[in-house]
Parts: sequence; structure tokens; C-alpha cells
Amino acid sequence: MTQSIAQANCLAIGASLALVTSAEKHAAVQDFIQSEGIGQWDCVWVDGSDAAEEGVWRTAAGDGMSYLGFTGEEPNGGTIENCIMLVGANVYDDG
Repeated sequence: MTQSIAQANCLAIGASLALVTSAEKHAAVQDFIQSEGIGQWDCVWVDGSDAAEEGVWRTAAGDGMSYLGFTGEEPNGGTIENCIMLVGANVYDDG
């Protein structure tokens, strides 16, 4: 599913996608993902997008993001990859 569908599903049950605001929060989210039995190569959407303005990452609520934690050369998808995804300990931009 897309990040927007995942966010809508969360909102429907009174929740939201995890907002990763620091390296410590990233580690906590990663620990939770593993505790739920989600595999290290499974993709997990988290809050954050630059769809409105390329390179300007914002939360679903519209707040700016100071911590992104991207892996290596990420974000590298330009205007076609606007959402933040965790895969194990790695953080990517994706569609």
C-alpha cells in the first residue's frame, strides 16, 4: 500500500504513522517493528513527505522535519519518491 493509504488506515483507527524525530526514536521504532515480527527486509512507512515541495520534508500535520536519518545517498528519488520508508535500520525515500 502507499504511504497515504497507510496514513489513512491509521487515522481511521485514531492513530498515525510513527514520526521519527531522532536517532533514538528511530532505534525505538525499529525495536518495535522487530518485536511485532516484521521482517528486516519488509518496508514500513513512517510520517514524512516532500511531495508539496521537493527537498522540504514535512510531517502529515505540515510541520517541518529536522531529523530525517536517510541512509547513504538517500533521498535520491526526486519528485517521484516523496515518502519516508524504513527497511530494517535503513531509511529511504520512496513513492
